Amino acid sequence: MTSQLGYLGDRHAILSAFYQLISAAQQSIVLQMYLFAASGDQTLLLPRDGSFPYAHTVARWLREKKLRDPQVIIIVILDTNTPDDPQRTRRKGELVRKQLQDAGIIVLHANLFQVEFARHKRLLPAMNFHLHHHKVSAQDFVYQQNRWQSLHNVEDHRKNLVIDGGRAGLVTSHNLFDPAYDWHENLFWLAGDVAIALWQAAMDALRLARQLSYHFVAEERIQIERVLSMNTVGDLPAYQADLCLRTLPIPDYPIDWEDTAYSHAPLTADPHCQLLATQQIRGRICALLADAQAGEEVLIATAYFSDPSMLQEIEQALLRGVKVRVLWDSLFALPLPAIPAWLTRNLVNHSVLVDARKLHLRFPDRFQVRIHHSHQGQMMHLKTIAKLGSHPRLIGGQANFTPNSFSGAYLETDIETQAQPVVSAFVAHFESLWQLPDSLPLPVTLSVWGQIRLWLLTLLLRLFACVGLRP
Repeated sequence: MTSQLGYLGDRHAILSAFYQLISAAQQSIVLQMYLFAASGDQTLLLPRDGSFPYAHTVARWLREKKLRDPQVIIIVILDTNTPDDPQRTRRKGELVRKQLQDAGIIVLHANLFQVEFARHKRLLPAMNFHLHHHKVSAQDFVYQQNRWQSLHNVEDHRKNLVIDGGRAGLVTSHNLFDPAYDWHENLFWLAGDVAIALWQAAMDALRLARQLSYHFVAEERIQIERVLSMNTVGDLPAYQADLCLRTLPIPDYPIDWEDTAYSHAPLTADPHCQLLATQQIRGRICALLADAQAGEEVLIATAYFSDPSMLQEIEQALLRGVKVRVLWDSLFALPLPAIPAWLTRNLVNHSVLVDARKLHLRFPDRFQVRIHHSHQGQMMHLKTIAKLGSHPRLIGGQANFTPNSFSGAYLETDIETQAQPVVSAFVAHFESLWQLPDSLPLPVTLSVWGQIRLWLLTLLLRLFACVGLRP
């Protein structure tokens, strides 16, 4: 068995892919999702008026699947940025996770105690949750862990779906989160060995999740053990039959299919395809940049770019004569309250922005940056890099170009592939985003006020760093 993968670069098609795999499952569904919440079902993020009910739509599909095929075990593993107490959210009412649980779907919290963070005892009690989490009640666990993970800046940032022991899987940049319904995203559809690797990664996450403080009923424990004991892929005869990439109509979806910028690559065999997890990702991206030679081009799309060391890797490629184009987002689409919004938009990508401007002045013909200004609500949320030229290669999935995404503080999944149709589909997707009216070149010359503002933001960022707060 070899790996196969396809590429989807359209919001409508991504939603359709979730529907297809949920419908196709015969034994099991394991969904790992950073955010699985309706508009207003968050403590920090604000509601977005007019957003499509993305979370409830997928939750309904899962509930209907459980009702239609009760033998299929469905497990959802959520980061605790998805709350479980409606009294602590901005919109009062039944939460998505409660609807799932009531339908017989097992909902677990991701175990974050294996990630990289400062484990020593702190003066602030909320930062010591990892030292006494086993004493916290199941009812209070999500709130306590969410507060703790925010203070340590750790996350389970994964957005993966895998079915039937690795029969097929999805790795995407897209959260099941209503305000993100029209963001620019991509998705990798997996089959074969790479899908089996995704299943095995999901089983590792499941083993860790069941160690936390839960009040499992006996039937839930039996189902979890049954999933953990499943053979990969199994003896399912329809292994290839239902894996064609096709876009199904989604009722009441607010974006006209004909008006979407659609990039698509059908399932393509790639014996070299790899599943990359968390701390593997940075090394593979560095290797991709190191392999790029004079005359070749590297394309990078990342919502966040706050890791200066990655810019240094790009500089080395530029010195060899490589052309590099980078697209990132202004972060205005994040539905945050006023103060967090200002800090995020002005500080998170600030250091790299300053250095990128200097790098452009040194290599004006080979280094270009555009910032997608998402004031209208559509965020450029891809996290993908591709090397073109000889031996093209792509790495994409969930890891932004940030220190925490690469260090192990965030749990991430990326895909590395040499499949030419997949690389070409991403290139077409990138070019369409690069040409958007909202994707503007990085300003090179600044006014006097602009230079003063730049200096003040740099000073503020350094002050935050002195107390241990980094983007």
